[in-house]
Amino acid sequence: MSDRDIAPKTFAEWQNPTNVTEKVAQLAAIGDLQTIQITNRYLAQLPEELRLCKDLKRLSLEYTHTQVFPAWVKEFTKLEYLHLESKFTSPMIVLPDDMFDDMSSLTFMHLAAFMTMTELPSFEGLKNLRSLTLACFLSMVELPAFDDLQNLERLVLASMPAMESLPDFSPVEDLKSFAVSDRGAWCCNGFIGDCNLNDRKCGVVHPVWGNPAVTCLTLNRTEKLTATATLKVVDKFSSTICGPVLEAGVLEGPPTEDLMTPCNGIMYRQCPRTNNVESMCYNARFMGIACTTNPYPMEMRRQQIAKGR
Repeated sequence: MSDRDIAPKTFAEWQNPTNVTEKVAQLAAIGDLQTIQITNRYLAQLPEELRLCKDLKRLSLEYTHTQVFPAWVKEFTKLEYLHLESKFTSPMIVLPDDMFDDMSSLTFMHLAAFMTMTELPSFEGLKNLRSLTLACFLSMVELPAFDDLQNLERLVLASMPAMESLPDFSPVEDLKSFAVSDRGAWCCNGFIGDCNLNDRKCGVVHPVWGNPAVTCLTLNRTEKLTATATLKVVDKFSSTICGPVLEAGVLEGPPTEDLMTPCNGIMYRQCPRTNNVESMCYNARFMGIACTTNPYPMEMRRQQIAKGR
């Protein structure tokens, strides 16, 4: 099943989306669902009927107000694709500790905006995971061990400012891509070299998320030790990790009524912002159509127009 609104036009649609809980329950009752893709709909809890869908292969929930997964979600042992994108105002807070233990079929996982979550379930069982993206985990200090991620090829860590260390990469046999955007405390707290709090990534309160300035790891520590394999990965992908800290105005936050009203649901129109800053209406990351000053969507639109699109 697929039920998506990738560009909510009004603030009411963004704040109070259509409730699809009963719809999902009815479609799941037969037990045949293999794909669920829901965007900007209300699904606070996975209905019990979904437990019948033992052959579920793809699960994508974006901005669905889902904050807790039931213990039985671990029974989706044939799951191949998992994309969970929370709303900033209703982030995912609980995933079962053993959720991934029997998910050896999972090859793609994208988890985003679990703002307050401090611990992820063990990655034990994810023997065939190839792509892992974690974004906007503002309170996450460390990741689970990578012991079962021998087939991991692509790793993205975005806006994880509190993370103090990286796991041992020894089990990862052929990592092809590793990208880190925004601050990671491990970039300059002494985990991969000398502690450097003069670096803006770490030495100031985070300009967007408000995380406190980083502190140096102690030199005589017995935890958060840096594995040789991890240092090799850091060196190999030095050009795509530990870049500048995210600055205000670059990443669109949750749409507000004030930012959505001038757009009136129309994509790409010019919209007024203070100080005459160039701005445009856009549905960043499938959120509501809102006025943004982000230059990248505007440049994209210029190129589309130039190509007659």
